[in-house]
Amino acid sequence: MKLNSSAWFDGSELVAIEHWSFRGEKWCMKNKPADWQPLPDVYRLEREREAQEFLDRRRVSSRQRMLAQIQATGKRQSAPDASAV
Repeated sequence: MKLNSSAWFDGSELVAIEHWSFRGEKWCMKNKPADWQPLPDVYRLEREREAQEFLDRRRVSSRQRMLAQIQATGKRQSAPDASAV
């Protein structure tokens, strides 16, 4: 199932076609297959752990960038030339 597409023409000749927002067959199923069984909890717990580690890394890097920005701004404001003006 292709949700969206764009086509480019040169006169009446099709030059290019692009499909975007593509979803595979697994997203097209309305009902689960009859033989479907959930994955063991081990896989779910591992995915949750990886997701939490990713969020923690993002928070740390964001905090470090923020602190570096504050430090850089503070250094410029407390420069000797700035207070003399």
